[in-house]
Formats: sequence, C-alpha cells, structure tokens
Amino acid sequence: MASKLTGNGKWIRWALGLSLGVNLLVAGLVAGAAYRFDGPHGGAGGNMRDYGTPYIIALEKERRRDLFNELRRNQPAGHLTRTARRALYSEVVSAIRAEPFDIARVRSAVDQQANASVAVQQAVQDAWLKELASMDDTARAAYAGRLQEVLSRPTKREPDRRKPSRND
Repeated sequence: MASKLTGNGKWIRWALGLSLGVNLLVAGLVAGAAYRFDGPHGGAGGNMRDYGTPYIIALEKERRRDLFNELRRNQPAGHLTRTARRALYSEVVSAIRAEPFDIARVRSAVDQQANASVAVQQAVQDAWLKELASMDDTARAAYAGRLQEVLSRPTKREPDRRKPSRND
C-alpha cells in the first residue's frame, strides 16, 4: 500500500511541476507582451501622439469609461459593425487579386472604410467636446494639467527627457 502512495506521489509532483512550468511560461509571455506593447497606446503600430488619443487618455478613468459606454449605446450614423468592417477588408483583398484589376472597386471599399472612420472620429470628438463643456473652471484646469502630463510623456521613438541619461 505504501508503494502505491509513493508512486502516485511522484506522478502528482511531476504533474504539479509541469503545471508550474506552463504557468510560468504563460506569465512570461503575457509580461513580455505588456512590456513590448506598453498598454493600449503603445507598440509598433501605435503612436502616443495619434490625433485625439492624448485628449481621451487625460480624462479621468470613470469619465472616459462613461464616454465610450455612451458612444457604444448611441453609435454614430456611419459606424460599421465588426462584420461589415471584415467584409470591407475581404472586398479589398478580393479586388486586389481580381484580374483584370479594377482600381475603382478598391477605391470604393477603402472610401467606405474612411467614411466610417471619420464618422466615428467625429462622434468621439463631439462627445469629448461635450464633456469639456460640462467641466467647471477647476475641473477644466485639472484636466489641462493631466493633458499636459500626457503630452510630455516620451514616445517609443524619442528619449525620456525627464530622466538623466547614463552619459550625463
């Protein structure tokens, strides 16, 4: 009976060790991705100075959440669903592959994407301006301070001027 328990104990220890190893691997991948992409505004494709991004980031967290929840409830006129956006991308791919190539077909799909993007950007801008207009002088001054702090953050492509370099 004791030998059965010892055998099972080894198997359980190996399973726990393997589980720990897998968990550490997953945690390392998540931490590496977070470090590389630096949150929602960073990464290779993102730029902190993208139009509008600093204005939204500088809002207080709950106001930012409320603003986007309101936009989700009242979607702008030109807003495309995820399915419609995917269909337009598929249309562009099909149009690029088509023979004979029809530039007007590509332009039509890309124009639809651009119009939807402008509609959403305009809706976000209108909601942000409404939020700004609702602030009193004190709240607006605090917001301006947060916005200045956001704008002074270095991007991935520029050095952090707030910290002395190692060469100084």
